Amino acid sequence: MSSAPLSETDELTLKSYGLNIMLRTLRVVAESIFFSAYGILFALAVYSILRKGLRSRGPIIMLVLVVYFYATCATQWALNFSDAFKNVHHLLMDLDTPIQDRLDLENKSRAPGSAAQEALWVSNMILGDSVVIWRTWAIYQRRILAISVPCVLLFTSFVFVLMDVVCNISELNSPFPGSHKICPAADIVGWAFSVATNIACTVLIGFKAWQHRKRMRDSNMPQMPTEKILSLLVESGFIYSLLWLSQVIAYTGFSTVSPWHWVYEVLDPMGNQIAGMYPTLIIVIVNFKRTAWEEASSHSHSGTSSNPRFKRSGPAERFSYHRHGGVSIQLETVIEMDNIVKSNDKEPTHL
Repeated sequence: MSSAPLSETDELTLKSYGLNIMLRTLRVVAESIFFSAYGILFALAVYSILRKGLRSRGPIIMLVLVVYFYATCATQWALNFSDAFKNVHHLLMDLDTPIQDRLDLENKSRAPGSAAQEALWVSNMILGDSVVIWRTWAIYQRRILAISVPCVLLFTSFVFVLMDVVCNISELNSPFPGSHKICPAADIVGWAFSVATNIACTVLIGFKAWQHRKRMRDSNMPQMPTEKILSLLVESGFIYSLLWLSQVIAYTGFSTVSPWHWVYEVLDPMGNQIAGMYPTLIIVIVNFKRTAWEEASSHSHSGTSSNPRFKRSGPAERFSYHRHGGVSIQLETVIEMDNIVKSNDKEPTHL
Protein backbone atom coordinates (compact mmCIF):
# COMPACT_ATOMS: atom_id res chain seq x y z
CA MET A 1 0.00 0.00 0.00
CA SER A 2 1.66 3.16 -1.18
CA SER A 3 1.32 6.48 0.63
CA ALA A 4 0.03 9.61 -1.04
CA PRO A 5 2.74 11.71 -2.64
CA LEU A 6 3.75 14.98 -0.95
CA SER A 7 2.49 18.21 -2.40
CA GLU A 8 4.97 20.60 -3.91
CA THR A 9 4.46 22.93 -0.94
CA ASP A 10 5.23 20.15 1.55
CA GLU A 11 8.33 19.15 -0.40
CA LEU A 12 9.69 22.69 -0.29
CA THR A 13 8.83 22.93 3.40
CA LEU A 14 10.66 19.70 4.23
CA LYS A 15 13.63 20.87 2.18
CA SER A 16 13.77 24.09 4.23
CA TYR A 17 13.51 22.01 7.41
CA GLY A 18 16.45 19.91 6.27
CA LEU A 19 18.50 23.07 5.72
CA ASN A 20 17.42 24.33 9.14
CA ILE A 21 18.63 21.11 10.80
CA MET A 22 21.96 21.26 8.95
CA LEU A 23 22.54 24.84 10.10
CA ARG A 24 21.61 23.99 13.68
CA THR A 25 23.98 21.00 13.63
CA LEU A 26 26.81 23.18 12.31
CA ARG A 27 26.13 25.61 15.16
CA VAL A 28 26.43 22.89 17.79
CA VAL A 29 29.59 21.42 16.25
CA ALA A 30 31.26 24.85 16.02
CA GLU A 31 30.37 25.77 19.59
CA SER A 32 31.53 22.36 20.82
CA ILE A 33 34.97 23.00 19.29
CA PHE A 34 35.24 26.42 20.94
CA PHE A 35 33.92 25.03 24.22
CA SER A 36 36.52 22.24 24.18
CA ALA A 37 39.30 24.79 23.67
CA TYR A 38 37.82 26.83 26.50
CA GLY A 39 37.91 23.76 28.72
CA ILE A 40 41.70 23.54 28.31
CA LEU A 41 42.07 27.25 29.05
CA PHE A 42 39.80 26.92 32.10
CA ALA A 43 41.93 24.10 33.51
CA LEU A 44 45.09 26.18 33.04
CA ALA A 45 43.47 29.18 34.73
CA VAL A 46 42.35 27.17 37.76
CA TYR A 47 45.79 25.55 38.06
CA SER A 48 47.57 28.91 37.79
CA ILE A 49 45.43 30.31 40.62
CA LEU A 50 45.55 27.30 42.94
CA ARG A 51 49.31 26.84 42.62
CA LYS A 52 49.77 30.28 44.20
CA GLY A 53 47.28 29.52 46.96
CA LEU A 54 44.11 31.25 48.09
CA ARG A 55 45.65 33.18 50.96
CA SER A 56 44.33 36.59 49.93
CA ARG A 57 41.19 38.11 48.48
CA GLY A 58 42.60 38.68 44.98
CA PRO A 59 43.14 35.00 44.01
CA ILE A 60 39.75 34.05 45.51
CA ILE A 61 37.98 36.67 43.40
CA MET A 62 39.85 35.48 40.31
CA LEU A 63 38.88 31.86 40.97
CA VAL A 64 35.22 32.78 41.46
CA LEU A 65 35.21 34.77 38.19
CA VAL A 66 36.93 32.00 36.23
CA VAL A 67 34.44 29.39 37.49
CA TYR A 68 31.50 31.71 36.81
CA PHE A 69 32.62 32.46 33.24
CA TYR A 70 33.08 28.77 32.48
CA ALA A 71 29.79 27.75 34.11
CA THR A 72 27.79 30.31 32.11
CA CYS A 73 29.49 29.32 28.85
CA ALA A 74 28.86 25.65 29.63
CA THR A 75 25.19 26.46 30.25
CA GLN A 76 24.93 28.25 26.89
CA TRP A 77 26.55 25.29 25.14
CA ALA A 78 24.14 22.88 26.87
CA LEU A 79 21.13 25.00 25.88
CA ASN A 80 22.24 25.06 22.24
CA PHE A 81 22.83 21.31 22.34
CA SER A 82 19.35 20.77 23.75
CA ASP A 83 17.84 23.10 21.13
CA ALA A 84 19.42 21.01 18.36
CA PHE A 85 17.61 17.88 19.57
CA LYS A 86 14.34 19.77 20.00
CA ASN A 87 14.78 21.13 16.49
CA VAL A 88 14.92 17.63 14.97
CA HIS A 89 12.03 16.42 17.12
CA HIS A 90 9.65 19.28 16.28
CA LEU A 91 10.46 19.44 12.55
CA LEU A 92 10.57 15.73 11.72
CA MET A 93 9.04 13.68 14.54
CA ASP A 94 6.01 15.67 15.73
CA LEU A 95 3.42 13.86 13.63
CA ASP A 96 0.50 15.48 15.43
CA THR A 97 1.40 18.91 14.03
CA PRO A 98 0.85 19.81 10.35
CA ILE A 99 4.10 20.14 8.40
CA GLN A 100 3.55 23.82 7.70
CA ASP A 101 3.13 24.67 11.41
CA ARG A 102 6.12 22.79 12.84
CA LEU A 103 8.67 25.59 12.43
CA ASP A 104 6.48 28.05 14.37
CA LEU A 105 6.07 25.46 17.13
CA GLU A 106 9.84 24.93 17.24
CA ASN A 107 10.50 28.69 17.47
CA LYS A 108 8.03 29.06 20.34
CA SER A 109 9.63 26.20 22.25
CA ARG A 110 13.05 27.87 21.96
CA ALA A 111 11.95 31.32 23.15
CA PRO A 112 12.55 30.81 26.93
CA GLY A 113 15.98 29.26 26.30
CA SER A 114 16.95 32.07 23.94
CA ALA A 115 16.13 34.68 26.58
CA ALA A 116 18.24 32.80 29.14
CA GLN A 117 21.15 32.54 26.69
CA GLU A 118 21.00 36.25 25.97
CA ALA A 119 21.07 37.08 29.69
CA LEU A 120 24.07 34.79 30.27
CA TRP A 121 25.91 36.18 27.25
CA VAL A 122 25.52 39.84 28.22
CA SER A 123 26.48 39.11 31.83
CA ASN A 124 29.71 37.49 30.60
CA MET A 125 30.30 40.43 28.29
CA ILE A 126 29.98 43.01 31.09
CA LEU A 127 32.01 41.04 33.64
CA GLY A 128 34.65 40.24 31.02
CA ASP A 129 35.00 43.92 30.17
CA SER A 130 35.32 44.63 33.89
CA VAL A 131 38.28 42.25 34.12
CA VAL A 132 39.92 44.01 31.17
CA ILE A 133 39.45 47.39 32.88
CA TRP A 134 40.77 45.91 36.14
CA ARG A 135 43.93 44.84 34.34
CA THR A 136 44.32 48.30 32.81
CA TRP A 137 43.74 49.93 36.20
CA ALA A 138 46.50 47.80 37.77
CA ILE A 139 48.95 48.61 34.97
CA TYR A 140 48.27 52.33 35.43
CA GLN A 141 49.04 52.03 39.15
CA ARG A 142 45.40 52.21 40.26
CA ARG A 143 44.80 55.63 38.73
CA ILE A 144 41.07 56.10 38.26
CA LEU A 145 41.55 58.91 35.74
CA ALA A 146 43.44 56.54 33.41
CA ILE A 147 40.41 54.26 33.08
CA SER A 148 37.73 56.96 33.07
CA VAL A 149 36.96 56.55 29.35
CA PRO A 150 36.67 52.72 29.46
CA CYS A 151 34.49 53.00 32.58
CA VAL A 152 32.09 55.40 30.87
CA LEU A 153 31.93 53.09 27.84
CA LEU A 154 31.33 50.06 30.08
CA PHE A 155 28.56 51.82 32.00
CA THR A 156 26.84 52.78 28.75
CA SER A 157 27.15 49.21 27.52
CA PHE A 158 25.65 47.95 30.80
CA VAL A 159 22.63 50.26 30.48
CA PHE A 160 21.83 49.04 26.96
CA VAL A 161 22.38 45.34 27.65
CA LEU A 162 20.11 45.68 30.68
CA MET A 163 17.47 47.10 28.34
CA ASP A 164 18.09 44.14 26.03
CA VAL A 165 17.51 41.63 28.83
CA VAL A 166 14.30 43.40 29.86
CA CYS A 167 13.16 43.36 26.23
CA ASN A 168 13.77 39.62 25.92
CA ILE A 169 11.86 38.91 29.12
CA SER A 170 8.96 41.15 28.10
CA GLU A 171 8.63 39.30 24.79
CA LEU A 172 7.76 36.16 26.76
CA ASN A 173 4.92 37.97 28.52
CA SER A 174 3.73 41.30 27.14
CA PRO A 175 5.79 44.08 25.53
CA PHE A 176 6.18 47.27 27.59
CA PRO A 177 5.25 50.71 26.17
CA GLY A 178 7.82 51.98 23.69
CA SER A 179 9.52 48.59 23.37
CA HIS A 180 9.18 48.65 19.59
CA LYS A 181 11.50 51.69 19.52
CA ILE A 182 14.03 50.66 22.18
CA CYS A 183 14.37 46.90 21.84
CA PRO A 184 15.54 46.55 18.21
CA ALA A 185 18.63 48.69 18.86
CA ALA A 186 19.41 47.84 22.51
CA ASP A 187 21.48 44.71 21.89
CA ILE A 188 23.64 46.07 19.06
CA VAL A 189 24.31 49.36 20.88
CA GLY A 190 25.31 47.51 24.05
CA TRP A 191 27.62 45.25 22.03
CA ALA A 192 29.13 48.25 20.18
CA PHE A 193 30.04 49.96 23.46
CA SER A 194 31.57 46.70 24.70
CA VAL A 195 33.79 46.61 21.61
CA ALA A 196 34.73 50.25 22.23
CA THR A 197 35.61 49.40 25.86
CA ASN A 198 38.01 46.66 24.80
CA ILE A 199 39.60 48.78 22.09
CA ALA A 200 40.10 51.66 24.56
CA CYS A 201 41.76 49.35 27.10
CA THR A 202 43.97 47.77 24.43
CA VAL A 203 45.09 51.22 23.28
CA LEU A 204 45.86 52.27 26.87
CA ILE A 205 47.88 49.11 27.56
CA GLY A 206 49.61 49.50 24.20
CA PHE A 207 50.61 53.06 25.10
CA LYS A 208 52.00 51.89 28.42
CA ALA A 209 53.90 49.09 26.68
CA TRP A 210 55.40 51.57 24.24
CA GLN A 211 56.44 53.89 27.09
CA HIS A 212 57.99 51.04 29.04
CA ARG A 213 59.87 49.62 26.07
CA LYS A 214 61.25 53.05 25.21
CA ARG A 215 62.55 53.58 28.75
CA MET A 216 64.11 50.12 28.85
CA ARG A 217 65.91 50.68 25.54
CA ASP A 218 67.09 54.15 26.58
CA SER A 219 68.57 52.55 29.71
CA ASN A 220 70.23 49.73 27.73
CA MET A 221 68.43 47.07 29.79
CA PRO A 222 67.49 43.61 28.50
CA GLN A 223 63.88 42.62 27.88
CA MET A 224 62.06 42.02 31.16
CA PRO A 225 59.02 39.84 31.98
CA THR A 226 56.98 43.04 32.31
CA GLU A 227 57.66 43.92 28.69
CA LYS A 228 56.65 40.44 27.55
CA ILE A 229 53.42 40.49 29.51
CA LEU A 230 52.45 43.89 28.14
CA SER A 231 53.11 42.69 24.59
CA LEU A 232 50.97 39.61 25.17
CA LEU A 233 48.14 41.68 26.63
CA VAL A 234 48.23 44.11 23.71
CA GLU A 235 48.34 41.33 21.09
CA SER A 236 45.58 39.27 22.74
CA GLY A 237 43.47 42.42 23.20
CA PHE A 238 43.87 43.28 19.51
CA ILE A 239 42.90 39.75 18.43
CA TYR A 240 39.94 39.71 20.83
CA SER A 241 38.72 43.06 19.52
CA LEU A 242 38.81 41.70 15.96
CA LEU A 243 36.93 38.55 17.00
CA TRP A 244 34.44 40.65 18.93
CA LEU A 245 33.92 42.86 15.88
CA SER A 246 33.06 39.72 13.89
CA GLN A 247 29.92 39.43 16.03
CA VAL A 248 28.39 42.20 13.94
CA ILE A 249 27.24 39.36 11.68
CA ALA A 250 24.72 38.43 14.39
CA TYR A 251 22.87 41.70 13.76
CA THR A 252 22.73 41.55 9.96
CA GLY A 253 19.78 39.17 9.67
CA PHE A 254 20.92 36.98 6.76
CA SER A 255 18.34 34.69 5.21
CA THR A 256 18.85 30.96 5.77
CA VAL A 257 19.37 30.52 2.01
CA SER A 258 22.25 33.02 2.02
CA PRO A 259 25.80 31.55 2.10
CA TRP A 260 26.62 34.10 4.79
CA HIS A 261 24.17 32.38 7.13
CA TRP A 262 26.63 29.46 7.34
CA VAL A 263 29.28 31.91 8.51
CA TYR A 264 26.83 33.29 11.04
CA GLU A 265 26.18 29.83 12.49
CA VAL A 266 29.92 29.51 13.20
CA LEU A 267 30.69 33.02 14.46
CA ASP A 268 27.59 33.51 16.61
CA PRO A 269 28.24 30.54 18.96
CA MET A 270 31.91 31.55 19.00
CA GLY A 271 30.75 34.80 20.60
CA ASN A 272 29.09 32.80 23.38
CA GLN A 273 32.43 31.26 24.30
CA ILE A 274 34.94 34.07 23.72
CA ALA A 275 32.94 36.34 26.04
CA GLY A 276 34.25 34.14 28.85
CA MET A 277 37.46 32.93 27.22
CA TYR A 278 39.21 36.28 26.91
CA PRO A 279 39.07 37.36 30.59
CA THR A 280 40.14 33.83 31.49
CA LEU A 281 43.02 34.13 29.01
CA ILE A 282 44.12 37.39 30.68
CA ILE A 283 44.30 35.62 34.04
CA VAL A 284 46.31 32.74 32.52
CA ILE A 285 48.76 35.11 30.79
CA VAL A 286 49.30 37.18 33.90
CA ASN A 287 49.67 34.25 36.29
CA PHE A 288 52.01 32.18 34.15
CA LYS A 289 54.15 35.19 33.25
CA ARG A 290 54.37 36.04 36.97
CA THR A 291 53.31 39.64 36.78
CA ALA A 292 51.13 41.67 38.85
CA TRP A 293 47.77 40.68 40.06
CA GLU A 294 47.55 42.51 43.36
CA GLU A 295 48.75 40.13 46.08
CA ALA A 296 49.06 42.01 49.33
CA SER A 297 49.80 38.79 51.16
CA SER A 298 53.23 38.67 49.56
CA HIS A 299 54.18 41.70 51.62
CA SER A 300 52.10 41.02 54.71
CA HIS A 301 53.59 37.55 55.22
CA SER A 302 57.16 38.68 54.73
CA GLY A 303 59.18 40.55 57.32
CA THR A 304 61.58 42.00 54.76
CA SER A 305 60.95 43.68 51.46
CA SER A 306 62.01 42.21 48.17
CA ASN A 307 63.70 44.57 45.77
CA PRO A 308 65.16 44.11 42.31
CA ARG A 309 68.88 44.81 42.16
CA PHE A 310 71.57 45.15 39.58
CA LYS A 311 74.62 42.95 39.27
CA ARG A 312 77.59 43.84 37.17
CA SER A 313 79.18 41.09 35.16
CA GLY A 314 82.01 42.52 33.11
CA PRO A 315 81.04 45.46 30.92
CA ALA A 316 77.41 44.40 30.61
CA GLU A 317 74.72 44.78 33.23
CA ARG A 318 72.03 42.22 33.79
CA PHE A 319 68.91 42.53 35.88
CA SER A 320 68.21 39.88 38.48
CA TYR A 321 65.65 39.16 41.18
CA HIS A 322 66.36 38.02 44.74
CA ARG A 323 64.13 36.30 47.25
CA HIS A 324 63.82 37.35 50.89
CA GLY A 325 61.89 35.44 53.52
CA GLY A 326 60.80 32.82 50.96
CA VAL A 327 58.57 35.29 49.11
CA SER A 328 58.68 35.28 45.30
CA ILE A 329 59.29 38.59 43.60
CA GLN A 330 56.37 39.82 41.49
CA LEU A 331 56.18 43.09 39.58
CA GLU A 332 53.33 45.11 41.02
CA THR A 333 53.03 47.54 38.15
CA VAL A 334 54.90 48.77 35.11
CA ILE A 335 55.37 52.11 36.86
CA GLU A 336 57.54 50.48 39.51
CA MET A 337 59.85 49.09 36.85
CA ASP A 338 60.03 52.51 35.22
CA ASN A 339 60.98 54.05 38.55
CA ILE A 340 63.73 51.46 38.95
CA VAL A 341 65.08 52.30 35.52
CA LYS A 342 65.08 56.01 36.30
CA SER A 343 66.82 55.57 39.65
CA ASN A 344 69.42 53.29 38.09
CA ASP A 345 70.27 55.96 35.54
CA LYS A 346 70.99 58.34 38.38
CA GLU A 347 72.67 56.11 40.95
CA PRO A 348 73.56 52.47 40.09
CA THR A 349 73.62 50.00 42.96
CA HIS A 350 76.56 47.63 43.40
CA LEU A 351 76.46 44.37 45.30
